Amino acid sequence: MFSHSIEIQASAERVYRLYADPTTWSQWDPAVLEVCLPAGLRVGSAGWLRAQGGPRTRVHIHHVSDAQSFTVASQLPGCKMLFGHTLKAVAGGVRATHTLSFAGPLAFVFRRLLGSKIAQTLPAALQGLKSMSETHVHA
Repeated sequence: MFSHSIEIQASAERVYRLYADPTTWSQWDPAVLEVCLPAGLRVGSAGWLRAQGGPRTRVHIHHVSDAQSFTVASQLPGCKMLFGHTLKAVAGGVRATHTLSFAGPLAFVFRRLLGSKIAQTLPAALQGLKSMSETHVHA
């Protein structure tokens, strides 16, 4: 598993509002160009995501715990790629942690082929999330 964390001086509810609105993902995550999740951030919700330098990829919401965490999954041949997003209260705000993991019989192949490259995008996404959470007012 690949993981990166950052501390954000904002409430979990404020940060989670950005997570809960997929139309903002491309604003705080420079690796995300477009997202379409018509049913929103709910377990089972399906749509697509287009990352920088990649094609549209089918995704679905695998897990949601309001104001705490959610996981986006994408199916690869013989493997599921999982992007976890977790918020934990700390003094003065929250610690946001993004993870990338692979599950299934071919997980080791995709972890080796894609893992490090995708994991390099986690710090910039978290920095963007921090910046938006600390400086913007969300409805």
